[in-house]
Parts: sequence; C-alpha cells; structure tokens
Amino acid sequence: MTTETVGLAPQPQPSILEEYSNGVAPKYNPHDHLSDRSKVTEVDGIRGLMSLEKGDVVSFLYVLVSNLQYSAGRPNPVTFPFESITLNLKSPLGSTSTDIPPSVTIDGEDLNVALQYAPSAGLPKLTSWLSDLQSTVHKRDKSDFAISLGSGSQDLMYKGFLAVLNPGDPVLLETPIYSGVLPPLKFLHAEMIEIDVDEQGGSAVNLEKALSEWPKGKKMPKVLYSSPVGSNPSGCSAPRERKLEILKVCKKYGILIFEDDPYYYLAEKHIPSYFALETEVYPEGGHVVRFDSFSKLLSAGLRLGFVTGPKEITHAIDVITAGANLHTSGVSQAVALRLMQEWGLEGFLNHGRQVAHLYATRRAQFEASAHKYLDGLASWVSPVAGMFLWVDLSEAGIEDSYELIRHEALAKGVLGVPGVAFYPHSRKSPHVRLSFSIVDLEQDTDLGFQRLAEAIREKQAKLGIKA
Repeated sequence: MTTETVGLAPQPQPSILEEYSNGVAPKYNPHDHLSDRSKVTEVDGIRGLMSLEKGDVVSFLYVLVSNLQYSAGRPNPVTFPFESITLNLKSPLGSTSTDIPPSVTIDGEDLNVALQYAPSAGLPKLTSWLSDLQSTVHKRDKSDFAISLGSGSQDLMYKGFLAVLNPGDPVLLETPIYSGVLPPLKFLHAEMIEIDVDEQGGSAVNLEKALSEWPKGKKMPKVLYSSPVGSNPSGCSAPRERKLEILKVCKKYGILIFEDDPYYYLAEKHIPSYFALETEVYPEGGHVVRFDSFSKLLSAGLRLGFVTGPKEITHAIDVITAGANLHTSGVSQAVALRLMQEWGLEGFLNHGRQVAHLYATRRAQFEASAHKYLDGLASWVSPVAGMFLWVDLSEAGIEDSYELIRHEALAKGVLGVPGVAFYPHSRKSPHVRLSFSIVDLEQDTDLGFQRLAEAIREKQAKLGIKA
C-alpha cells in the first residue's frame, strides 16, 4: 500500500548543471553529463551478448573451429587467406646501431582475433596495455577509468560530442581551435562559445568571465574542449598551475573537460595532463575525458587513437561505435599491440622522447629562419611541442591574413593556413599557421620565409602602411 500527498503535483528536480550554477555541489555522477540519446541507447542484442561468451558458459551463440569459440554471426576464420603478417621495424630514432632491425610477426590466434569481428571498445590485450600506460604516465589508478579505441582521436572526439551534447547545446571551445573539431559540432548545431587562449594556453580568467556572465535561465555549457600541449594551431602549452586554475573553474560550474592531447609526447619535458591533475581538484575523478593519438608517434595511416575517462562516457562512445562501424580496424590494433609488446612500456616512452627531440630540432632551425626574415614584421610563441608556428602579423599592421595568403603570398609562391580557419565563427585573424614537420629545412625554409616577408611588405604597401 502506498500513500500520496493530495493536491501537490510532483516537483521537477534541478539538473546537476542547474545545481552547480546555484552554488550547490551535488553528488557527482558522470551519467548526468550524457546526452539524451546516450541515456536511452544501448548496444544491439547481438553485440550486447558478446561479453558473456566466456568461462564455462554453454552458449549456442558460438561454433567451434579448431578448438576456438566464434559467434555464429562471425565468418569462419579458415576462409581468411592470411597465414601471418610480418613487419620489419626501422632502427629506433637516434640509434647508431648497425644491427638488422627486428621484425615482428602476427600469426595464430592473435591473427585470427585481429581479422575477426571484435569488441567495440577494442582488442582486450591492447586496451589492457593502454591502461597500464595511462596508469604509469598519468599516475591514475586503473579502477578510476576505462579505455576505448577509435579510428584516430578525431573519430573518438566526434563520438564523444555525440555522447554528451544534445542538438543546440552550448559548448566551450578554447580558441583558436583545431579546425577538425568544428564539423561535428556544426552537425550537432552546437552553440560554440569561444574562450580565447593567451601565451600560456587556456585562460582561467577568460573562462570564468564567460561563465560568470552567462545569461540567467539560459542552458549552461556541459563541456570545455581544450588542446593543452603544443596546441594546433597556436603552439601554446598550458603549464601545471594554469591547468589547476582551469580545473577549479570547471568544478565551480560543473564543466566536463575534453582534453585533446595528440602532441603530449612531442614535448621533450612532459607537462602534467588534466587527466593527471584532476584528482587534486576532484578527489572522485571522472571530470576529464582524455583523447590520445598514435598518429604522431606510430603512423597517421593506422587511424588509431584512444579515449580515457569515466566508464559511463567511454561506454556511451562504445555504443555509438557499435552502431556506426562496429569497431576500429582489428589489423591496425594488432599491429600497434605487437609493436608495444616488442618495445615494452619503456621502449614506447623512449620512442616518444626521440620523436619529441626530432621535432624540437626541426622547430629550432625553422624558427631561426623565421626570425631572419620576419623579425619586425611578425611575432609568435615559441612552441615546446607540436608542429606549428602561429605567426601573428599584427606587428606589420595586417589584420586579415586570409587576404594576404590568398593573393600576395600565393602570387609569391608560398602558402600557409590563414587564421580564419581556426575560429568557429570565421572571424578575421592576423595569424598564419606554418608547419615545420616535413618541410625541407635546407632548401625550402629560407626561400619560403623570404617570399612571405616580400608578400607582407607588398601588402603593407597596398594598405598604405609604412614599413
């Protein structure tokens, strides 16, 4: 028997974001940050049963082939025309050894697993290896997070936004922003709120200002997108204290951080991540979703990245993956896994150090040439990571780099990416992004900067600006 209070209609409960905006700190549950679709969508009936096929369970879902269990919906592996995959490895960067580089082979059950349908979160051996990596590098307990693989971090970010944003939701973006983030947000009709960075990356002052002045009654943002190390395009890197300041602002307003960090390992000295620092501000964790990429360390063509964060959000991403592409390429995952097994954790980290050193050396030479031709015309932040100089032409009196690049620079035979490409609302920018990753430093760098300087001076003359 139940009792009811007569005459009183049920009162709607405030959302977690409304409670935060009222100065109340409710008990945190990452599920509250999920989009409406993610709260009600689960994997289909077949994929939902895959995790139960283990132990001594007698299942009519699978068939036996060579004493291995396979779901009846999976193709029979005896039909796959591959016996093994052998990869010959390069000598490690910086190595003077004349030894023949080792080769690695994927065969047997490991190859069958790579060629077969797989869990949406990724091959278990690889997600386990990556859990060890994240726990070691970012000093987090493995019980605090889950990991999922994707076809590059770009794929995972798109699915991450789908997992937490409803159409039309506001989202906070540190700007200038990696332009690849913009299409999925436009697809979601997200209201993109620009939070300008400064020379030290993300600004807690600018973030606090935007949130403290948020119109009363308007839906609060759920997410802050940040690329905090060697940011593309600005090259800025947020130091430890700056990240802690931003974490505190996010805690005050109940904001989830999407930490897009593909250049983390390209810094010669690693900067503590938001993922590593969050427990200093949030003892319970679960407020940072971190995106890592193998593109800058192993191969961009492998299309392999991984997301680390609260289980509720990584699971929502897995559900989207299951409905979109089932899982990331098993062969790409197997290649990365076999390499990680050959290298070990220290070998992987050492490779990262060598890659960082290579880019730092290239940056120094590229930047020396830039100073030679652009001093007095432009300025920039010297990046400690990444692949780019974010050149500010304000010193030359140029406010719109698009016109310069499209006309004068192109006519001179030099190209860069105008700054307008890195702002959600296509605002004019005096910046140009220049990449030093693969340009020929000996033959093209001086020539390119000489041509850019000539184009700037020609533009100044057209604008009536005295040099």
